[in-house]
Amino acid sequence: MQNSSLWSIRSTNATPWIKDYSCKSYQSDTDLTRGVKIFSYCVLLLFSVLGNILLVVIVKRTKRMQTITNYLIVNMAVSDILISVLAIPRRMTEVLLGPGRWLFHGLLGSLLCKSLSFFQDLSTAVSILSLVVIAIDRHRGIVCPLRKQVINPGKLCKIVIPLIWITSMGLHAVYFYTFRTVTDDTKNYCILTWAPKFDDRKSQETYYLILLFCLIIVPTCIVTILYSSIILNLKRSRIARRKGPSRCVTLRRSKEDKKVVRIVIAILIAFIVCLIPINVYAILIFFVWDPGEVPCGIDNAGFAVHFILYSNASVNPCIYFILNDKYRKGLLSILRLLRIVKNRDSVDNSSIELVTLVKERHISSS
Repeated sequence: MQNSSLWSIRSTNATPWIKDYSCKSYQSDTDLTRGVKIFSYCVLLLFSVLGNILLVVIVKRTKRMQTITNYLIVNMAVSDILISVLAIPRRMTEVLLGPGRWLFHGLLGSLLCKSLSFFQDLSTAVSILSLVVIAIDRHRGIVCPLRKQVINPGKLCKIVIPLIWITSMGLHAVYFYTFRTVTDDTKNYCILTWAPKFDDRKSQETYYLILLFCLIIVPTCIVTILYSSIILNLKRSRIARRKGPSRCVTLRRSKEDKKVVRIVIAILIAFIVCLIPINVYAILIFFVWDPGEVPCGIDNAGFAVHFILYSNASVNPCIYFILNDKYRKGLLSILRLLRIVKNRDSVDNSSIELVTLVKERHISSS
């Protein structure tokens, strides 16, 4: 749920923690291990940014794809780009220099610490809320297809998408108080602390439970109910088609509905799978281990759960390109435009010209 840095999750006593923590960060890492981690993050960043930019361009270039669902997919793509660009370089810095290390000083360093932490975690909330709205839209389109839409889809997106971002911002606005920079032995750190106004550990635990409820429990219940209703409706419509006279009329629509639902459910499952490890990790940090009892070597577990979380941003475009023929066609169109893939028509024309030339030579020789 939260893609906060490892330091942010466990910094219950801020500056004292810097001095008292007895484990050396990434103590088992050799230069080769660090290099592999940095390389892995670079590959993840490249695939995520390129894949999601392609999704945005495809929807922008194809008018027939400019639907509510695809606009929400674009919204998720933008949030995935945001998390990749902001969070992955920060994690790379931590691999090289240690948890919480911050390269900027003074007022600028403090502002960047607050704003970058805010925007990188904001993007996870945007993705979750976008998935909920997609489920609502699919439910309306499949279960209640004859119900007239009060607002035009384009105008509806102009209302819903900003509302998703505003809600996500409201849930994370507290970051501008809790995140701050501290200096210890000439080293700068960007840490999360509720002091001095609030009890650090209790406040962070309460805040985590609020986010867990708002961004995991409630959305999961809503999405589960809606997709269960959609699947039941599709099964009922399949039985009705077998008995009814309008089979040919509804068959194509049913196939399209099934394709969309299959893709969205695949995206949802991938998102949940990538989200589970970091939430288990956070629960251990907040509710199982005491601040002084965090096991040594936990940094490597932190690397693993964050890597899995950030990999979701590069997995999503792959799911769209594999399961959706419209996105595949859009991708091929862009690749042909960039001359990465040969134009099919030109290949066909070349083949025709070659066959004609062979025939002409054969006739002349005979």
